[in-house]
Amino acid sequence: MRRILHLIVCFAALHAVPSVAQTALSGLRGPGDPIASEGATDQAAEGATVNPTQSNVYALRRTLNSAEEETGSSGLGTNGQVLPVRPFSDRLAAVDRSVPLADSLIDDSVFGGDTTFDAPDGIRLGSFTFTPQITFSTGWTDNTSQSASGTAGGLYRISPDLGLVSNWSRHQFDASLRGTYTGYPKNSDDNDGNVSAAANLRLDISDATRVDTGASYTYSREEDGSAESTSSGADHVQTFSADLGATRAVGLVAATGSFGVNRSVYMSDDDIESGRDNTLYSATLRLDADTGSVFTPFVEGSLLLRRYDESCSDSLCEKRDANGYQLRGGLAIASGPKLAGNIGVGWRIEDIEDDRLDALSGFVVDGSLVWSPSRLTTVTAGVGTSFEATDIDTASGSIIYSGDLRIAHGFSDRLVAESGVGYSYRTYQGVSIEENTLTGFGGLTYALTQNVALTADYTHRRFDSSEDGSDYTENAIEAGVRFRH
Repeated sequence: MRRILHLIVCFAALHAVPSVAQTALSGLRGPGDPIASEGATDQAAEGATVNPTQSNVYALRRTLNSAEEETGSSGLGTNGQVLPVRPFSDRLAAVDRSVPLADSLIDDSVFGGDTTFDAPDGIRLGSFTFTPQITFSTGWTDNTSQSASGTAGGLYRISPDLGLVSNWSRHQFDASLRGTYTGYPKNSDDNDGNVSAAANLRLDISDATRVDTGASYTYSREEDGSAESTSSGADHVQTFSADLGATRAVGLVAATGSFGVNRSVYMSDDDIESGRDNTLYSATLRLDADTGSVFTPFVEGSLLLRRYDESCSDSLCEKRDANGYQLRGGLAIASGPKLAGNIGVGWRIEDIEDDRLDALSGFVVDGSLVWSPSRLTTVTAGVGTSFEATDIDTASGSIIYSGDLRIAHGFSDRLVAESGVGYSYRTYQGVSIEENTLTGFGGLTYALTQNVALTADYTHRRFDSSEDGSDYTENAIEAGVRFRH
């Protein structure tokens, strides 16, 4: 009987010791232990998507659509053309891959400037994710034609936005299609529309080699107050562009060679062709220092070739074909989740064939910056320079300098506010014409459901020109509903 009792006691002890040991040593288990890691994995997954500063506020997705990127600055919409205010995230997409062969510069924790309660899940199409969105809005403006003779009236706006992003383990394909149609019921002659489409393909040949290709198309209306619209009567602008480039890391230097084509076509309501129609070809070599530090210097040189469709494009029969170059140097900035961007300065010259016209030349500054002072606030800034063709007598062309500063703050995952100010300055060479545009913008977005949001915004625009009778101001207020999947 004693032997049986001893056997029972020993058997119970053998079962009790592992249980006690498991309790006592649970804190020493490694991440590979299936028992200890199960709860930790769930917490880690939750912490990776939820913003720790506020419940249900989610961080920016790493998969940004590079086809939507905004390089430089459009001055919040007015840069010689009537364009809508671009989404806040477009600047982030530009900065995200601004350094060749670098990983994403925009940290996951950076606030993307939009409501996250209704963040789009997208529709899976094979190995792609398709994200459809459309906004319907209505409002009022005191200048329907955005001109000196404009009158007040109501408006409605329809704005579809389609995005496509690949889900490949290597390489990346992005595409974007956007459009806006604005109607004025009492002033139908002022009805306006614009379209932009772009596609980018990145081929990751190896860790040290990458090939980038892209193509884009835009259609917009020329600003009524601009000297170009007044002199030629052109109302519609179409641009086609394509580029091909390859980047290779060699030691501490990354070298990028690229070729680009940009074609501009100008049309009037009477389908009269403009003498400004031209194609600009470019070949560029860029060198980036792979220092691994916060500031990465780069230098860039481009050869330029501009050819007009018509060799005699104005009343003086001035031959405007030009050859030129652009030299630029600057810094790329990558300071963790707080600060990222790039800034470059240089000089550009287009030597025009006709000796009666001075060379179109000037200072160049381009850059984009993203600053994240907190997990719910993001500030972006941009500056840009563009050289534009003209057929105004004795003018070599125009140079547009633009800049903007924007801030977005998330009060919650449902409510986001945004405000910004933009400025553009256009100067002509060969004639005394200057144009200035100041834009102020403010808006609110509130997510009603996971697919529907309410929007409201106010825009102020002021256009000043050295040409008599061209100045105007506009104030517009809108409210709308946004649907996305």
